[in-house]
Amino acid sequence: MKKTVPIFLTLASLFCLSMFYRSSNAVIALDLIRDLHLNAETIGFLGGAFFYSFSLLQIPMGLLLDRIGPKIIMSCFALIGALGSFLFAFSNSFYGALVGRVFIGIGMAAMLMGSLKVLTLRFKPERFATLAGLMITAGAIGSLLSASPLAFFSSFLGWRVTFIITGVITVFLGIILFFLLGGRRDEVERQTEDNIKNGQFKTKDYIRAILTSHAFWQICTMAFFRYGTFISLQGLWLGVYLMTTQGYTSLQAGNLLILLAIGNALGAPVSGRISDKLIPSRKKMVLIGLGTYTLLLLVLTLTPDLRHPLWYGTLYFFIGFFNGFGTLLYSHVKELFPTSVSATTMAWVNFFTMAGGATIMPLMGKIIESLSEAGVKPVLGYQITFLICFLSMTASLIYYAFSKTGNKNNY
Repeated sequence: MKKTVPIFLTLASLFCLSMFYRSSNAVIALDLIRDLHLNAETIGFLGGAFFYSFSLLQIPMGLLLDRIGPKIIMSCFALIGALGSFLFAFSNSFYGALVGRVFIGIGMAAMLMGSLKVLTLRFKPERFATLAGLMITAGAIGSLLSASPLAFFSSFLGWRVTFIITGVITVFLGIILFFLLGGRRDEVERQTEDNIKNGQFKTKDYIRAILTSHAFWQICTMAFFRYGTFISLQGLWLGVYLMTTQGYTSLQAGNLLILLAIGNALGAPVSGRISDKLIPSRKKMVLIGLGTYTLLLLVLTLTPDLRHPLWYGTLYFFIGFFNGFGTLLYSHVKELFPTSVSATTMAWVNFFTMAGGATIMPLMGKIIESLSEAGVKPVLGYQITFLICFLSMTASLIYYAFSKTGNKNNY
């Protein structure tokens, strides 16, 4: 028990780094274009390299964490991520930087799911949702570090030295985690008990059970639209909407959009704490939170002319806050299956989460562009896309509402 705080802080630091790496290209884009002789197409492809390698690794990652354990997997993948950071820092061409970003994505693919697996094995069930929410908050800190702080250090030290330093920190944290998690016996003790209780652990049998579970697909659908709509609004379209239709400058839009991230960072641990202490049903909490998030999307759709920043700031904060309740989807799916496959189920839900962002963001752009070409006014075009987000969330909420309730004591 005396190691629980250092373990959690190390896990949170690794996930913070993961989110930092994911968003880091934005503020150094001009430096990369200059130093690596890139253009708009190649810089865009370079930014996506992390995203796609990270997403694809979610499919086997859960199986690796369940079969080998988070100690070995997270430590080794941290070294792979550090290698990618070093390759990126020393690259002199697009292809060298691309390989570095791919390796960073591969290495960081283990950090969130590995952390959730450690929380499952090392901490009490009634603390899982709270700690998972705090882990998401750590990730939000990483996203914030990839903005102004990264810009400062890059201007002071250069982007290459900055990524050498982050690579060293990644190596250090990976080694620290290896020793903190202790021996192999200590790591899998509770999982072994679960395997005995549930019979001989056979991967193919559990994979079949997961894929044939209706509740699993209901949770994945909810995760797909919950993150897909949110990241599309936060990561691109709300900013463009504010600047092109409401007359905001890029700085003003950025100041409002950061409230989405702050709200999301607070909503995840708050909802986890409430679920752990007051409302034990993960499903009920998800319905409350994402139901409110969905209603706020309708408010966003129906109020295009209220341009006051206080209105937008308040609305964006609560959109982020209630979207943070969606973190409990990981808790829900974990409680539907034995501990021996907890990482597999959570990682597969995470794949659909990431796929939502990869699919909905460009789809919204295509809809907006098509409406513009058809002569629809820009404000109305955005209203229609916001309405589509509202309708897709409503449909997925209805589908999710009929899912099976998890058992918090399913360990």
